Amino acid sequence: MRKACAFLIVCWILVPVQASADCRVHRGEHVVLYSTTDDPSVLMWDSRARLRGYHAASFDEAQAMLPHALLASPGTHGDVVTCLSGYVVSPLFASPDDAVGVTISSGPAKGIVRWVLGSDVRPFHKH
Repeated sequence: MRKACAFLIVCWILVPVQASADCRVHRGEHVVLYSTTDDPSVLMWDSRARLRGYHAASFDEAQAMLPHALLASPGTHGDVVTCLSGYVVSPLFASPDDAVGVTISSGPAKGIVRWVLGSDVRPFHKH
């Protein structure tokens, strides 16, 4: 029983490390949030499960989930806490997208940690 528990703990620890290896952004990286040119604001979710659920949901289900999200203005800055490669699947995406946990470092949401799509995250290079 102990060996099985130890094995499960090791697997649990290694899975996020392997998943984050394929992400475009990595822990500690400073980023800017910006969605598409049609709608550049970014939905920031209180959990990665809700981020994924929203993109897989029907219209009515997605609308019911919106109270769990904050809308970030384009250009909001953040620092990457973690990234899960290919975590978000949607019929609207050509391929799965990353789930990125960020600590917001600018604007009214400064200091909170939220989850966003990897495609809504841009590396920020200070000059």
